[in-house]
Amino acid sequence: MLNFKLERDHTGLLIIDVQEKLFPYVERSCEVLHAIMQVVEGFKIFKLPIFLTEQYPAGLGPTVAKLKNVLPPQQPTCEKTAFSAALAPAFLQFGETHQINQWILVGIEAHVCVLQTAKDLLLDGKQVVVLNDAISSRSIYNFSTAIAEMRDCGARISSVETILFELLDNSQAPEFKQISQLVK
Repeated sequence: MLNFKLERDHTGLLIIDVQEKLFPYVERSCEVLHAIMQVVEGFKIFKLPIFLTEQYPAGLGPTVAKLKNVLPPQQPTCEKTAFSAALAPAFLQFGETHQINQWILVGIEAHVCVLQTAKDLLLDGKQVVVLNDAISSRSIYNFSTAIAEMRDCGARISSVETILFELLDNSQAPEFKQISQLVK
């Protein structure tokens, strides 16, 4: 189902594998990191749940320090070896605890971990929004193929600013000024 509106009470952010040893090699890494940090700040303003994964950190290193510094204290993090984060028991428990049925996906690599996570979440009946300005791959061809495949599978493709204002919903919302300042 592509046509749905995000609801704050049921939306979570999943940050997939933004790790030190691989991240410098992805396309548009600076812009992608900025977009990921922007959506994290927005979710903190809205007080919405955030979950972080790391793919085999012994080999790929920890989460990029600049991103780790903007995450909330006690950030739930899950180490994984399966490419799909949707298979990790800690992630499944987090989703159940917070009653999340709408997931915003950001991270790397678009054509591997982000794609497989999106597919598994969709197969599980969740609504998925992938932020095209906050995901990347080492190859633009893999990135563009992943975007097309995720859309074909039923994920919405959007951007950071679009979903922040969708979650805001109204210029009378108490967070309006903070979100407006964040995206400037």
